Amino acid sequence: MDKNSRFRKTYQPNADNRAPIDKVLSALDGVKKTGPDKWIARCPAHDDKRPSLSVKQADDGKVLFKCWSGCSAQAITEALGLSLADLFPGDRRSLADHGTGPMRRPFDYRDALTGISTEAITIRVIAGALQRGETLDESAVNRLALAEERISDALAGTGGAK
Repeated sequence: MDKNSRFRKTYQPNADNRAPIDKVLSALDGVKKTGPDKWIARCPAHDDKRPSLSVKQADDGKVLFKCWSGCSAQAITEALGLSLADLFPGDRRSLADHGTGPMRRPFDYRDALTGISTEAITIRVIAGALQRGETLDESAVNRLALAEERISDALAGTGGAK
């Protein structure tokens, strides 16, 4: 063992030099560009028939994504065979590797209210169908359950009922 070996990293999750967006897009299926630095794809964390994963490259090079079926970032990166650190370029990557991650912005109550409003519209549409005597199919029932879950999550995020 040479004298410098104790200073070498033995594990480098981001050993390849590809940009974070290239790592993510190359691992996804059904990728379609929707705008500058924006794509949609099938989410690898669930059985996705139609694209439900929105992907964006931020100005600082980090990769942002949202699964509209509710999959977490952790579940998505694991399904891709990547780590959360792989979503960040260069110097920001080491922060993600050590669990401190990049600084998060403060909780924005407007985001929670916007999400609740969107889910309320979904509930109103489904309630209208029930009022007209329509029978709900499984996807509508699942969507209603997801709306309830998202409203509960938003409430919990504001420090409300748990």
